[in-house]
Amino acid sequence: MYVDRIQILENLMSRNPLFFAKLVVLSFVCASLSAQQDVQEKPEVQNDERYNSVCWVQNSAEYRMLTEQTYRMALTQLYLGAKDSKWSADEVQVAEGGYEHKKPAVILDVDETVLDNSAYNARNLEMKLEYSTESWNAWCLEEKALPIAGALDFINAAKGIGVEVFYITNRQDDVRQATLNNLKALGFPVDEDHLMTKNSDEGRDANKISRRAAVAEDHRIVLLIGDNLSDMFTGMDVRNTKRRNEIAAEKTALLGSRLIVMPNPVYGGWQRALPKGKDALRTQRD
Repeated sequence: MYVDRIQILENLMSRNPLFFAKLVVLSFVCASLSAQQDVQEKPEVQNDERYNSVCWVQNSAEYRMLTEQTYRMALTQLYLGAKDSKWSADEVQVAEGGYEHKKPAVILDVDETVLDNSAYNARNLEMKLEYSTESWNAWCLEEKALPIAGALDFINAAKGIGVEVFYITNRQDDVRQATLNNLKALGFPVDEDHLMTKNSDEGRDANKISRRAAVAEDHRIVLLIGDNLSDMFTGMDVRNTKRRNEIAAEKTALLGSRLIVMPNPVYGGWQRALPKGKDALRTQRD
């Protein structure tokens, strides 16, 4: 059959070379248009390294199910910890002792733990912008963040069994009122005394140590919940992935019982510590 086709083409060329030339040109044009269409089918925004992470957070059923699952697990642990006076999630409080008769409390991070800011990250993708304090504060002032799935049910349940809920966030004082407004509009129980923003000039540093200590003065910290491990214990601000993993491994026994980690593939302390280029990849087991 292949030979028959060659003979047909040869006959076309000999009888009507002009027609055959037009056919060849048309074939090249069609192939070129098809190639251009293939390129256009992949929008430029997808070439940004952040695209898959943001898209996963905003669209995947897996992300929503994962945050719901995490909060359900956290609630089980909260019930256990609230009843056990010897239970504390805070490393400093455990070391110092004397917390057994204090009122139980839970401390949550805000961004990507309680509030979903993926719209801010999506905007940056579309506009080809990087994170900046100015654009972040502007986003916070819009008061348009959405709730993380599972967060509201967990927090309402905590309040229902008499556990105090504190929100410790690295949002700055400048957007404190807007953050309160955003949380309240979504139904989260919160007031000025329970939302603790960042202000390094006043000793409220990004590491959150001083703010956790302020809560620990009058409360037994049952759970620490956040998307970044520095929300829960010290040492995670180092820009070395190996060292971060070593420190985290020391806390494994507390994972899922007193320390609850929320998924965040978009940004975090892990990102600044990653190796670069091929050094970040493993193609075989070490």
